[in-house]
Amino acid sequence: MRSTIRLGKVFGIEIGFNWSLIFVFALVSWSLAVTVLPQGVPNQSPTAYWITAVIGAVVFYGCLLAHELSHSVVARRNGVQVSEITLWLFGGVSKLAGEPRSARVEALITIVGPLASILVAVVAFGLAVVVSAAGASALVSDLLVWLAVLNLSLGVFNLIPAFPLDGGRLLSSFFWWRSGTRQRGVHVAVQVGRIFAFLMIGVGALELFRADGFNGIWLAFLGWFLLSAGSAEESSTVTKALLESVPVAAAMSAPVVTVSDGLTVDEFLASEAVHHHFTTYPLRDAAGELSGVVRLNQIVREASSGGHDRKLRDLAVPMSQIPTTQPQEDLETLLERLETGLDRRVLVLDGGKLVGILSPTDVARIVTVRQALGTRAGAAV
Repeated sequence: MRSTIRLGKVFGIEIGFNWSLIFVFALVSWSLAVTVLPQGVPNQSPTAYWITAVIGAVVFYGCLLAHELSHSVVARRNGVQVSEITLWLFGGVSKLAGEPRSARVEALITIVGPLASILVAVVAFGLAVVVSAAGASALVSDLLVWLAVLNLSLGVFNLIPAFPLDGGRLLSSFFWWRSGTRQRGVHVAVQVGRIFAFLMIGVGALELFRADGFNGIWLAFLGWFLLSAGSAEESSTVTKALLESVPVAAAMSAPVVTVSDGLTVDEFLASEAVHHHFTTYPLRDAAGELSGVVRLNQIVREASSGGHDRKLRDLAVPMSQIPTTQPQEDLETLLERLETGLDRRVLVLDGGKLVGILSPTDVARIVTVRQALGTRAGAAV
C-alpha cells in the first residue's frame, strides 16, 4: 500500500495517505453528522453537527496515526527501520524496512499498537467525563465517548489472529518462538487466520440473506481482504527465506547492452532493437556516463504515436530515479530496501562500473530454482 499524498514527517518517519482515505473520511463524517451525533445530542443545528463531525473524523485519523506511530517508534528502538506510515481504507500500515531479529521483538513491536488504541480510548473517555462535568457542549462530550468506543473497538479488533491485523502477527511471533523459524510461525498463523476470514465471509453472506446488505457486503469484503493479505504475507515470507544469502550476482543478467541517449526512436529500432532480445536499455551520454534507462515497450509506443525522431534521452527515466545495487548485496536485503522499486529494474554497479541488470524475472528464476532444490532435498529425506 503506497501513499498517494505525502503529509510530512513525524519523528523522522514519512507520513502519507492513500486516496481511499478520502472515501472513508467522507463516510465517517456523514455517519457522525447524520446518525451518531443527532441520536446522542438531539435538537442541534445541522452546521453544529457537521463541524463536530469533521473535527471528529480528523481526530479519529489522528488516533489511527498514534496506533501506527507506536509500532514504528518501538520498531526503530529495536533496530528495525521504518520507511513510511500510510493511512488508508482499513486504517494504517507501517512499512518496516527489514525484519525483527527475534520473535520477542516482533511481539513487542506488534502489541504496542492495540495497547496504544486502548490507551487513547481511556484518555478520550476520561476527557468526556471531565468535559461533561465542566458543563461544556454536549456535542463535544458525545464525540469523545464515540472516539473512546471506536478506539477500544479498534484495539480489540486488531487482536483477531489474522494477517495483516496485529493479532495475526502476535500469533506468528508465538509460533516463531515455539518452532524456531519465522517462516513456520507465519505459516501456522496464516492457517488460523484463514478460519477467521472464512467465518467473516460466511457471516457476511448470512447478513445478506437477512436483507442487511451493507453490513453483509462489508463483512464479506473484510473477510476476503484478510484471506488475500494472509496469503500475500506467507508468499512474501517464503520468498525472503528462499533469497536469504543469495547475492545479486547470482541473479543479475550480464553483460548489459548500453546505447547512446542521442539516438532517435527510429535509429534505435533499426540499429539496436533488431539485434538484441532485451526489454530494458541503460543509456550513456556523449561523455560515456550513464544518463538513464529506457524500456523497449515505451519506445515502440512512441514510434506508433508518430514520435520517430524523438531522442531516447527524452523518454528515459533519469539515473537519479533508478535504484542501484552491488553484486555482493543479498537479494533478500535488496528487496526489503527497494519495496516495489524492482519494477523499474535495478542497475548493478561494481566500483562505479555497470556489470549487470536485475529484473523481477531474474528474481523469479532464482526463487523457482531454490524451490526446486528444496523440494528435491525434502523428497530425498
